[in-house]
Amino acid sequence: MSDQVAVIRKKYLSLEPNFQELIKRHWLASEAIAIGRGGIEIVHEATGASRTTIRAGINELKTGAISEKNRQRKAGGGRKLLAKHDKTLLSDLNNLIEPETRGDPENPLRWTCKSAEQIKTKLNEMGHQISERTVNRLLHEMGYSLQGNQHPDRDQQFRYMGSRLNNIFVQMIKFLSEFHSDMLMNG
Repeated sequence: MSDQVAVIRKKYLSLEPNFQELIKRHWLASEAIAIGRGGIEIVHEATGASRTTIRAGINELKTGAISEKNRQRKAGGGRKLLAKHDKTLLSDLNNLIEPETRGDPENPLRWTCKSAEQIKTKLNEMGHQISERTVNRLLHEMGYSLQGNQHPDRDQQFRYMGSRLNNIFVQMIKFLSEFHSDMLMNG
């Protein structure tokens, strides 16, 4: 066995447990390309991979084309969002946090004092299979901030910030309205 075959075999054996099909094919191809003339045969000997597979990888690397059958997953594959197949999740989540919601619903700042872990536990008890991470994502999408009672004045602080933001928005709307009116009048 040549030194080249031994080196490639050693690399292959250390990487092989982590390879997915596409990455494996491209790694085999890149080794063959790096060797140059006779590379396909050397990589085949070192790894036992099919010459056809190595050639397919070389073709994909050179053309940048990956056929649909060589994808790891079908287009649109993968896990669907939990809220798509658990029809009552969002309403149950909303009902669970609504009594603990702080801030004005018309205000850009809304928060709940319940922790994501507490919410996850309650939802699991209701029959929903959900993680703390997903609870955080859903709350963020619903416009909530998770702000626990880490400080006695936390609620007051957020009410103040919320009212300041609301005042800024009102001032911006007035300004834009006046600016628009001026533009129409002055043509």
